[in-house]
Amino acid sequence: MNAPVGDSGAAPAAPWWRDAVFYRVDLRSFADANGDGVGDLDGARLRLGYLELLGVDALWLTAVAAAPLTDPVRGRGVDPVLGELESFESLVDEAHAAGLRVAVDVTAQHDLIERLTGPEHEVLAESARFWLDRGVDALRVASVPGAGAPAGGAVRELLRALAPVIADYPGRGIGVLIDESWFDAYQDHDGWDIGIDLRLGRTLFDAGELREVITRMLASARMLGVPAVWVVAGEDRTHPVTRFGGGTAGEARARALALVSLGLPGIVGLDTGEELGLPSAGTGSRSAPPARGPMPWEGDEPSFGFSPVPGGWWPMSAEWAGYTVEAQLEDPESTLSLYRRALELRKEHPALRGDEVAWFGAPAGCLAFRREPGALTCALNASTEPVTLPPGEVLLASGALDDGRLPPNTAVWLI
Repeated sequence: MNAPVGDSGAAPAAPWWRDAVFYRVDLRSFADANGDGVGDLDGARLRLGYLELLGVDALWLTAVAAAPLTDPVRGRGVDPVLGELESFESLVDEAHAAGLRVAVDVTAQHDLIERLTGPEHEVLAESARFWLDRGVDALRVASVPGAGAPAGGAVRELLRALAPVIADYPGRGIGVLIDESWFDAYQDHDGWDIGIDLRLGRTLFDAGELREVITRMLASARMLGVPAVWVVAGEDRTHPVTRFGGGTAGEARARALALVSLGLPGIVGLDTGEELGLPSAGTGSRSAPPARGPMPWEGDEPSFGFSPVPGGWWPMSAEWAGYTVEAQLEDPESTLSLYRRALELRKEHPALRGDEVAWFGAPAGCLAFRREPGALTCALNASTEPVTLPPGEVLLASGALDDGRLPPNTAVWLI
């Protein structure tokens, strides 16, 4: 039933996720097919062609299950707000047919995990099998405590319960949200394959801080034998444009950091609408509209193709007309075109190969690294003045260059 992409029954020599680009599909804000103002599974299925066009490798679906894995009934079903189980299975089937992997968030209540008995471990296992049997390529454990010792012990219990299940499904993986303290406490990865580290999403647009965080994340990943994961969107899912100051400068900085993250070895996680350069729509608090806002697809007025009816789940600004997929798709200078070209090069160009990063000396406020052995050079100018470009042929730039110089708030790939 619903076999994953390329699942031949034997574990691949190199796991498919090691350099994959995941696109986080926040179903409620992605596409509304039934007109109730809330995005749903059928809406996401109807927009799969866009994700193919964008060039990502996998969908990361959030909040699909109706309840945590520890619930033996609702933990094995789809949240009814999003649709029926049949809609989920159709989405997975069509994603696989399009060459896309599917990862799903599964939640777990850590206060219950700490008290699990043997039979309750069987409950976790069977809930995990329920989703894997429907063709899911990876599970990401969400809603777990974020630090090592004693709470981390609960997470270890959960992962140890799930690891044997995953082992029965060759080519599938399990991920977990990790914070920096875990890397000090964990000397092995206890059966998980992807550690989603959000440090980059908390980093300021500062070359020194960025270099330090990237260096530490690479070292942590190397120690544990797992790929690094680069997620620029913050933990509250505020769009990078807003996090970096908004306006023209915020957009330029977000575009520049996109090239930095996509130029690094490992996994990249994109958030819904990040590739459009969207500013945040709300506060991101529990009592207000989510910070990311609905996905604007087409047209000149809200809801910009998100829903077949006017209005919707929460207000959309009329100023988003210039951010729609339709408006950006044929514009070679748009943020969407930048992401599409970067993802194409990342997938096909031999310069973007290799698991090592070598740092170069760079002017104050700048950073430069080379992928090895691929030989791509990525340079970022986070200062306030233009600087001389490193040697090499320009492959891609996040903004217009200035007669052989790299302007502020701009990144470039060279070979």
